[in-house]
Amino acid sequence: MISVLTGADLRLLARSHDLGLPPPAPGLRAVIGIPARDESDRIFGLVETLARQVDAAGRPFAPGAVEAILLVNNTADGTAEAARRAVRRLRTPGVLVHVAEARLAPHEAHVGRARQIALDAAWLRLGGRGLILTTDADTRPAPDWVAQNTAEMALGVDAVGGRILLHPADRDALPPALARLVRLDAEYRRALERVRDLVAPDAHDPYPRHHQHFGGSFAVTAAAYARAGGIPSVPHLEDLEFYRALVACGARVRHSDRVRVWTSARRVGRTGAGLAHEMARMDGLAADGLLLFVESATHAGARLADLGRWRLRHPNCPPPTFLTEAPHPLPLGAQQDVGLALVGTLALAERLATLPLEARLDLAPDRRAA
Repeated sequence: MISVLTGADLRLLARSHDLGLPPPAPGLRAVIGIPARDESDRIFGLVETLARQVDAAGRPFAPGAVEAILLVNNTADGTAEAARRAVRRLRTPGVLVHVAEARLAPHEAHVGRARQIALDAAWLRLGGRGLILTTDADTRPAPDWVAQNTAEMALGVDAVGGRILLHPADRDALPPALARLVRLDAEYRRALERVRDLVAPDAHDPYPRHHQHFGGSFAVTAAAYARAGGIPSVPHLEDLEFYRALVACGARVRHSDRVRVWTSARRVGRTGAGLAHEMARMDGLAADGLLLFVESATHAGARLADLGRWRLRHPNCPPPTFLTEAPHPLPLGAQQDVGLALVGTLALAERLATLPLEARLDLAPDRRAA
């Protein structure tokens, strides 16, 4: 299936995990890899949204063109059985859902390894060509999720981070103080992307865009997946580490507003980091009446201006992460309440928008002062 094996291909083949799946159809173009653990109460909703996937013309995909590998690992609540019941009940003609089970050893019984097994299997089934996608077991992709990812890829990018939104019912049930923090944080990050576009524009990732490149909605070409070494087996934040590896090897990543999923707003997660962990942190702050601190408008503006200058001087080199990501933990001088940071970032974007790029870089805050 793979005509020329590269070193990256061989490394992926060496760590492949036999899931006992049937041979892929000749016309297979995309495979969705999904880790699942203790999700019996939500798995039907995921399978149902996979069943509703349609192509760009609004029709179900041709049989065998799109598959999903639902990797159930170390579960204690009957997730695999619930998933198989859902598959039998729906009998979708477009997306073929394989339910695979794996019992991982304690040292690798985490989401990073589970997602790695699922995505490596996707790469192998595609023969190194085609589109690999991933989402989470508590997430509901839009009906055109696969189609929109495919459309973005057709524009010449190597990977697509989709917009991850809270499910409306979960969002509406949030305590008012937490809902306010979630909304302010989302608006602040959107404003930050606007400033980034003004001082450090990406031809392949124009505004409007967002900041998310996480496991809830991510797609990558099979070729770029191998080039970046595949997704790493780490206990959490495997999606962020994979994104960094893609950027480091020169992959073009699009953050598309057209690619959308809806996820749960739970505050008890399956890992030590991620959305549930962040929701729990904000919930604690909101309950205690404390402030949510983020990177200040001044510090972020200066950092992004330096990113823009870097790109002008090194157009063919991936930028360092200290320019593309906010420092963590935030130094005291770089912190600001999210509400104030939002106001400052919006004001900065408004000032920059009327100027040419060179003048924007001159106007942007000085990093040394920040």
